[in-house]
Amino acid sequence: MTTDGDAPGRPAGIRDVARAVGVSVATASLAINGQPGVAEETRRRIVAAAQRLGYRANPQAQALRRGRTTTYGFVVRNFANPFFIEVLSGAQQVAADAGATLLVLDSRYSLERERRHVQELAAQRVAGLAIAPVGPGESLRLWQVLRPGAPAVALNAAADGVTGICRVCPDNAAAVELPMRRLAELGHGSAAFLSAPRHLMADPDRLRHFRRLARELGLRPRVVYSLLTIADVQQAVARMLAEPHPPTAIITNSDYTAHAVYKAARELSLPVGPGVSVVGHDDLPTSELLDPPLATIRMDLWAMGQALMRRLLEPGPADDYVAGVELVERPSLQPPGKRRNRS
Repeated sequence: MTTDGDAPGRPAGIRDVARAVGVSVATASLAINGQPGVAEETRRRIVAAAQRLGYRANPQAQALRRGRTTTYGFVVRNFANPFFIEVLSGAQQVAADAGATLLVLDSRYSLERERRHVQELAAQRVAGLAIAPVGPGESLRLWQVLRPGAPAVALNAAADGVTGICRVCPDNAAAVELPMRRLAELGHGSAAFLSAPRHLMADPDRLRHFRRLARELGLRPRVVYSLLTIADVQQAVARMLAEPHPPTAIITNSDYTAHAVYKAARELSLPVGPGVSVVGHDDLPTSELLDPPLATIRMDLWAMGQALMRRLLEPGPADDYVAGVELVERPSLQPPGKRRNRS
């Protein structure tokens, strides 16, 4: 008997199996999935026909019918930042080994876009959500309302007040303390800290550590609030550096935004290093290729991605993964040099 499944390029479907045996699609589906309600002889004929036609069940369709899926959502706040590519690579390896799929979406620092992404993922009934949220984590609360019981992992976010989730992040206290103490040792008297605007800030603990350490070390603190795009950071930092007595060092939230600090300094003919020290965060592969090479905070981004995915695949009591960090000293971090006067 020839069926539509014999057509070149199209695999046999459940309808082809049902037609081959002369039963309904529902009966064929019950038999193939080992469900009750089918006579044993009929079941044997259906299974034999499925094997003869080369029928393979669609795992995603099966998962949806059973209310389960092996697809997980991953919402990031800025896919232009290579940090997320490195973390995603680690997560993807664990997902692939487990036969799971990651659906990655970018909120582009928009709370509204992030909210829509979470709603769409919940509507598709993905098995769990990893998210680097914008702001304090309202989208995590939304996920818990829409998908109660489905696991959630917050990446690089404090998500204060959100319970029942796992968190994957670097050791933020050490990530701020290491460069601050080194700046004090090198003779700096002031330092600026680059941060997202307050309503978009996901890790306010870093800013708290900065203020505390500035008091402890006797450094004059300055906080630069900016949208974390290259253009916005460059503009905000250029304004600060053009002031009569700007800070002699800037601690950024990422190597990505450190590029904008370099651009702002060059716009003002201010040499990075002796003119203004810059410290990044993440140690991206390109950071040592900058001119001058960027001093930064190093952590294992691949391991962070693996930890994130494992917590989605094997949900249990909420626990945090805190990545160890180290300060990588490069020529963008120097003793304060002589500044030219500004009119």
